[in-house]
Amino acid sequence: METVQKNKKVSIGYSLKDENGVIIEEVPESFPFVYMHGCDSVIEGLENALEGHHVGDHITAHIPYDKGYGPYRKDLIIKVSKEELRNIGELWLGMELEMVRDSNMTEFSIPEDPRDICNKSDDEDPTIYTIKEIQKETVTLDGNHPFAGRDLTFEITIVDITEPSVTELETGLPDEYTEEDDDDFDEDFPEDEQNNFGRHWR
Repeated sequence: METVQKNKKVSIGYSLKDENGVIIEEVPESFPFVYMHGCDSVIEGLENALEGHHVGDHITAHIPYDKGYGPYRKDLIIKVSKEELRNIGELWLGMELEMVRDSNMTEFSIPEDPRDICNKSDDEDPTIYTIKEIQKETVTLDGNHPFAGRDLTFEITIVDITEPSVTELETGLPDEYTEEDDDDFDEDFPEDEQNNFGRHWR
C-alpha cells in the first residue's frame, strides 16, 4: 500500500475551516488537489499531518498560523497609483496581481496562469498582491497570503498516491494540466474566479 512520503504525488480532497469553524475553502474528491509531497509546494503543517498516511485515510489537521501561512505582516500592504496599473485594465476587489521588479522599475501584471501562483516563504518578498481597496487615485495592495495570521483546520481525504514522472521529480510540481485541461478550466470558471483559483494551498 502506497504511503504519503517524500517525492510521492498525492491527490487530496479537503474542506478548510477558520478559527470559528466556518468553511472557507473546499476541494471535492472528484476534482482533487494534486501536489508533490516533500517539495515545499504546500504548507509545513499540512505536509506533517499527511506524512505516513494511506489512500482512503481521513485526517483532521489543526494547523497554527506559524505552521501555515505565517504571521500577517502590515509592511506588505502597499499603495500604488492607478497610473502604475493602467496596463491591467478593469480592476476589482480581490483581484490578484503579479509584481515584477528589476533594478530600475516595478511592474504589475495579471498572472499568465493562476494555477502557477505561488506564495513565497516568509523571508522572501511576495510577488503576488491582492487588491484590497480602490480609491480615486490609488489602489491598496496586500502581499500577505489570504490566510496569513490565521489558525486553520483541514478535513482531508487522501484520494490517490502515485509515483511521479521524471519531469515531476525535476520540477517538484505535478504535471496534471494539458492544453485540453486548460480549455476545460476556462469553460468551467468565469474569468474573475480564474484569477483567484489555486493560490491558497501553495
